Amino acid sequence: MKLSSEEGKQRQQQRPGWTNLISKMEVSAEQVEQAVVEFYRDPVAKSGLNTWLMQAQHSRHSWTFAWPLLDQRKPEEVQFFAGNTVYMKVSRYWHEVPKEEYEPLKIKILNLLVQYSSSKVILNRLIKSLGAYVIHTIQSEWTTAIQDIISMFDPGTVSGLEPSTALNLLFNILTVIPEELESMHEAMSVVSKDKQIITGIIRNNHQAVLNLISQVMQASQVSNVIKEVVLKTLNAWLKLSLPLSETRELLVALIPYSNYALLCEPVMDAIRTAVTDVGTYNIPNTVMDFVTQMLGLAPVLEEAQHANDENTASLIYSLFTSVVECHSRLLLQHALQPEHRATVVQVVALLLQCAATPGQYPTDETTSNIPFAVWFTIQDDILTFEGEQQAELLTIFQPVYLKLVDTFILKSLLPPDNALTSEEKEMFRCYRQDICDTYMYAYYVLRGDMLSHLEVHLKDAVVKMQRDPSDWRYLEAVLHAYSSVAETVAETDNFYVPRFIQSIPQIPFSDNIQLISVALTTLGAYADWLNYHQDHMHHVIPLMVEGLVNASLVGAASQALRDLTLECPLTISPFSQPILTSCQRALEQSRLDSAETERIMTIISRVLSVGKDQPTIMTYLNATLTPYISRLSHLKDLMGSGLSREQHGELVSLLKLLSCLARHLNLNNSSLEDEDDDEGAACRHSQVLSGEPQPLLLVLQQLMPLLSDIAVKAPTDSEIIETLCKLLKNSIGTLLEDCVAILPAMLEIIPQIYEASLNSSLLDLVKQLVVLFGRDGNQEANMSVLLRMITTTTLSRVSADLWNHTDTVHGCLALLGTTFKKTPHLLTAHHNHLAPLFHLGVEALKLPEEGTVRSAGIFLAAFINMSRDPAGGSLQPVVAHNAETLVKTLMFCICNSPRHSLSSFSDVLSALCKMYGDDLARTFKSIQSEETFLSPRVTTQQKEDFAKKVLKNRGNKRRILEAVTDLALIGRGLAGTDYGAQTRGFH
Repeated sequence: MKLSSEEGKQRQQQRPGWTNLISKMEVSAEQVEQAVVEFYRDPVAKSGLNTWLMQAQHSRHSWTFAWPLLDQRKPEEVQFFAGNTVYMKVSRYWHEVPKEEYEPLKIKILNLLVQYSSSKVILNRLIKSLGAYVIHTIQSEWTTAIQDIISMFDPGTVSGLEPSTALNLLFNILTVIPEELESMHEAMSVVSKDKQIITGIIRNNHQAVLNLISQVMQASQVSNVIKEVVLKTLNAWLKLSLPLSETRELLVALIPYSNYALLCEPVMDAIRTAVTDVGTYNIPNTVMDFVTQMLGLAPVLEEAQHANDENTASLIYSLFTSVVECHSRLLLQHALQPEHRATVVQVVALLLQCAATPGQYPTDETTSNIPFAVWFTIQDDILTFEGEQQAELLTIFQPVYLKLVDTFILKSLLPPDNALTSEEKEMFRCYRQDICDTYMYAYYVLRGDMLSHLEVHLKDAVVKMQRDPSDWRYLEAVLHAYSSVAETVAETDNFYVPRFIQSIPQIPFSDNIQLISVALTTLGAYADWLNYHQDHMHHVIPLMVEGLVNASLVGAASQALRDLTLECPLTISPFSQPILTSCQRALEQSRLDSAETERIMTIISRVLSVGKDQPTIMTYLNATLTPYISRLSHLKDLMGSGLSREQHGELVSLLKLLSCLARHLNLNNSSLEDEDDDEGAACRHSQVLSGEPQPLLLVLQQLMPLLSDIAVKAPTDSEIIETLCKLLKNSIGTLLEDCVAILPAMLEIIPQIYEASLNSSLLDLVKQLVVLFGRDGNQEANMSVLLRMITTTTLSRVSADLWNHTDTVHGCLALLGTTFKKTPHLLTAHHNHLAPLFHLGVEALKLPEEGTVRSAGIFLAAFINMSRDPAGGSLQPVVAHNAETLVKTLMFCICNSPRHSLSSFSDVLSALCKMYGDDLARTFKSIQSEETFLSPRVTTQQKEDFAKKVLKNRGNKRRILEAVTDLALIGRGLAGTDYGAQTRGFH
């Protein structure tokens, strides 16, 4: 039944003063019971009751009200709440228990365990409570806890419990005790030193537990359900890094139990935990002997395969995969020893067998993907050996990797059309990508032998295709393999790759679009190799050019040809005419999508950039661009009345197309640098050697009025503005200082757009202009005005609400940081803005985004460093006046902000320490006197220690970062914990 809001208010008023109880916390069992029942039955009051119940649970009263509620006559949800309360209090609030209450508390928990032995949910909380109790008392008060628990719940002597129930309860308790060790600090506030002692004490009891496990596993009258619990107990204790020499005999005895479906997984888990433990690295011979005994699982695996039991097979394969990943180098070292070589080869053969699991992935099988990571690990470790040892290992493993190549060519065969669902297609795509990566690993082991092997496959595939054109999937898989190793093939290969490239035109594609697409993609992958072997270009260009004018192939062809033009800017020149002709024909087809059009524009731009004179280029560009510019102009005219979604997308696509042109149409890819003898500054130009302006500049001069109109009509359309900014940034990157011809137009539209939208893309554009023209005598004043506009607008619009303008803050501070480094005089001239900008940087340190904090750190450090420069005299009073605010903000953020930003805080602190060391010492003293600052987590003494570390290591950035990290751990309550020690370097 759903209550109206008015009824809900009335109901809440009728309750016995929940709000007052929250503050006073005068809690009784009856009140808690009523609150829990209403929590589950009254959705209107759920939120308020949840808060009250949590407060009640954390209060000292919970020691009193929890026990009466653990009554089986109470509602189950009440009993569960009480059981959860007991666990929370024992684990987290142990300090509230006086020593004289330790024994009564233990008796209560033990009695309740027996009472609730058949209630799984509540029993679980009580067992965890006993586990937490043991953790707290085993060091001094209850040193014989493990032995006592084993005796208490001995099925032969325990009263009031069935033997199977007693066994189940006993092993669940023994499982929880080592598991509770993992939550020692987080849940129980046990310091790292005590954790090591307690762990050692519990580990010292392992022999009694192992003996008990062995006895129960051998007992025929014990059911497999109980044995499953026993095996989970074993796994929990093995995670305490028990010596393999002491557990090996038991683990080997467990291998036959893997035949049972219920026990296979826990057996595998236990063996994996034991053999991959970090301590096993110190006992190589024991590990090797155990791995040999693990091969006893081979008959179990064979039986599972015959029975089509994929689950058991997967568990066994996963176990051996983990072993090889963990002990790869050890296995390789033993492979060099004749007496152990057979074992290593047999283990690797099992994984090769796994990779070759029959059937189509992922419909027929999902096992063959298990050992993918192993093939990288083995080849990587092989290559760490040297000389004769490496040569011998390569001799041993090259047949394995050749077989792996054969296997993966078969497994990567495309399934019949419509054989897979969309989800299965994605799984198979990822599977093929893993195969692609593994081909690369195989190449590092096989080198030329792999290419020779692929050549054999290629010949066989072509023969099959000639016999039956419908049998093309084998050939596609071989081409996929060739494509996979393209990036790793040596540029100097003059034997196998040339033969492959030459064979492409002879392949009988039979107008198979899918096969031709793969061939084009493969050729594109060899673009880097072709750049060094121009004489083979004529084998590949015709296929790519023909593909451009085929609507079904233009995607793959444009991708391949784009890769070729990017990698081979000079060697492509002799083929420019057929390429340009095909590109023109392709663009005339109206069926291209935007990505294909952009790739073709990139191809055109790259081809025109080499070996063409300006008139020829402009003639081609006029013919190519005119339809697009006309369409862009038409869309601009429609903007006044509003664009449809399709028209808006088309306008953005046209701007992206022009952006591709701006990025790649460059007749002088290596910019000339003319040194100015008087000023010593490099003036960068992009003019061609003939002295004529770049064609891109001529295009932009015609385009700028149109682009300006678009910007003015859509200043708040983020997608249009971001695309337009990318176009202008690409243009500046190509033209460099020669973009001065279009600078007036940019200076006109940038303020209009920024004031309307605060779009951060504009800030990147301004940063480029400032770097280019900030020291140009003719444009310096314009850059100063531009910066003033940016800072004024930013300060007035975002200072009061940084959290909703983080992109703008990030971009602005990044711009200012770069300006301080490159052209500081542009900022120091604006005295009125310096203090507000510094304050903006300080406030930005509190934002959560890593990039924003980094840009704030760079800006503040540059500001501080510049303030001590003679040219930055106006900055010094700003730093001095705001030093205490900055330091307090830094310390607050160090203790509370995400740790990935610690290095940024450290950089600011380092700059402050270096430039204002004496002032910083006084600031620290002032902060230390504020007892409430950062309390209660950080004490006055800890603040003093932090200040001493920073001041002592002035000029040593690494040591200051260490001090910052230590304060961060203190502020988070992680100092002295294992987690804190393990993550100390994560920033």
